[in-house]
Amino acid sequence: MKQSKSLGQVFLKEARFHTMIVDALPGGGTILEIGPGEGQISLRIAQKVKKLYCIELDRRFYTLLTDKFKPQANITLVNGDILKFDISAIPDTLVVFGNVPYYLSTDLIHYLIAHKSRVTDAYLTLQKEFAEKLIAQPGTYNYCFSTCLLQYHAQTAKLFDIPKQAFSPIPKVDSSFMHIRFLTEPPQGFAHEKILFDIIKKAFSQRRKKIANSLRHLSQDKNFFKDLDIDENLRPENLSLEDYIALARYCADNNRGTTHA
Repeated sequence: MKQSKSLGQVFLKEARFHTMIVDALPGGGTILEIGPGEGQISLRIAQKVKKLYCIELDRRFYTLLTDKFKPQANITLVNGDILKFDISAIPDTLVVFGNVPYYLSTDLIHYLIAHKSRVTDAYLTLQKEFAEKLIAQPGTYNYCFSTCLLQYHAQTAKLFDIPKQAFSPIPKVDSSFMHIRFLTEPPQGFAHEKILFDIIKKAFSQRRKKIANSLRHLSQDKNFFKDLDIDENLRPENLSLEDYIALARYCADNNRGTTHA
């Protein structure tokens, strides 16, 4: 069946990567798969888990899979959009898996963060460049707002790369297979998330500026950064998540807003 360009469909055809993915997924529990496509990987996952939910947006593949999955009593197939799917309808905590269309990556990360009380882990095939942002370290080119956002909520690791030639049709870029494990508690017990991410978003909106300039609206005295042991001459990508948490905690403790005058 021909893939839909509008849905960003590319299918992983190289069998060795099917095996590597299935081997990486945990067994025995409940997995929710995003976009099962033709279902080859789905059938292999179903052999190692208690329950598999497959969310397929494309009605053509949903129809194909309805017949293909009939012999599999532990597979539930849903025709729908993952971003509109009510995870609370599934009684178990979940592991999410998907070879994700590149255009969906950012929205999906936000969706999973919003549902992390129900999702313990996610195993996702993502565009390699986007994946590098999620695991970037301070001081590197890829370190950005998305880095801090996910690293606040989860531990993230790249398991392996997948070359573009392994897909059909062949995309323009390589991919990476990622493991995201969501944290049950925020780092350092910090709970003022709105303040924190307002600060990080503001900093990275002016990432060429020194942090003292991009966040000057937060400081009411010249020793603001010095008191926090943060070099005011650093650029936003040079501050660690812990540094941003320290800034946000100071603002929260001192009732300082995060919008500039």
